[in-house]
Amino acid sequence: MAISARDMTVQNASVRIINPRNVLSIDFLMPVFVMMLVSIGWVTMYSAEPSDTYAHFYKQIMFFFAGAAIAAAIISMDYRVLVSLAPAMFVVAVGMLVAVLFFASVVNGSERWLVLGPIRIQPSEVTKVVMVYVLAWYLTKLGMRIRRFHWFAATFLIMAVPMLLILKQPNLGTAACLGPLTLVMLFVAGCRLWHLSLVILAGLCVVPFAWYQLHGFDPVEDKPKSATYYEAHPEEMPPPKPFYELYYHQKMRIYTFLNPEADPKGGAWQTIQSKVAVGSGGLSGKGYLKGTQTRLNYLPEYHTDFIFSHLAEERGFLGGAIVIGLFAAFLLRGLMFARDCPDMMGTLLAAGIVTILCFHVFVNIAITVGLMPVTGIPLPFLSYGGSFYMTTMACVGILLSVPMRRRILVR
Repeated sequence: MAISARDMTVQNASVRIINPRNVLSIDFLMPVFVMMLVSIGWVTMYSAEPSDTYAHFYKQIMFFFAGAAIAAAIISMDYRVLVSLAPAMFVVAVGMLVAVLFFASVVNGSERWLVLGPIRIQPSEVTKVVMVYVLAWYLTKLGMRIRRFHWFAATFLIMAVPMLLILKQPNLGTAACLGPLTLVMLFVAGCRLWHLSLVILAGLCVVPFAWYQLHGFDPVEDKPKSATYYEAHPEEMPPPKPFYELYYHQKMRIYTFLNPEADPKGGAWQTIQSKVAVGSGGLSGKGYLKGTQTRLNYLPEYHTDFIFSHLAEERGFLGGAIVIGLFAAFLLRGLMFARDCPDMMGTLLAAGIVTILCFHVFVNIAITVGLMPVTGIPLPFLSYGGSFYMTTMACVGILLSVPMRRRILVR
């Protein structure tokens, strides 16, 4: 018993809480994949720049260096210390999501940003990373007790708090990311497979729910009128929307995904033009700076959610395949970190981060080729956006911090 206690003391003392030298001993292959994707993102953003000022391009470079500083700070810290702070992180994240409902700025009909002077923060993006730490903390504390159903079910109660607040913004894409994250981390933690099967079967209930939401939906008759119109005709003001009912633009995305020919110049415009851009690229693309869908402003949001469509138009199937291959190599490397980590905490962290990034890559590319309804899911390292870019770099820092523990124990 004394030997066991002594070993634990030596093991815990071998890791400094903050050690900047960790940055010098990171995995050599992961940064290569990251820099290749980042470079492709810069080149593509320069081509997709909507103006001659190249403001988005220069900001994207700034976002990278700010994110790299965040990643370096995370690498320099023992991830066990950060996981131990997960309850406090959760309280702060939920507090920020609540603040969004009262104080956020409205952009494109959604309340997602908190404005702090010149800085805009998207709390829903920060919450994704926080939830990885929270679930890693919770599942590590439970150990094999996660095989009991009530502890298993409690995991979804924890996840439901930020998910419902994010849905209220509304931000369906980010909220949907939390579902796969929870399922994967539960699987890695060793829960019972039949428990997971029950949750997946329950999740399939979303199909009849979507049918119920769209039953009798008319894009013209159900379109909400302007605030000025309702001021002039207060008797036509619609009743408050139930929490569970989808917003008009969310219904339109599903409706036009199933019936794109019903509204080719409205709700289906994004999907149709994205497919045209991807298809017109052919095998090798139209050439750099020669994307007509972008240059003629047919392709919407081509520097954010539809950046892959722009890349495929200019670089063709080969360029798109190279980017997908780099993402696959990057994510597989992250799974190797999870597999080789000597403790469950690090394995959960790596698996959770890989799930978040894989979700973004898969869903974003599936949307651009018309396989899924349009929703606000950006592409890591390529799409423009400060909060998302720095969140992505924080994910890279978490992944790179996981192998550090293995090397320390090997010594």
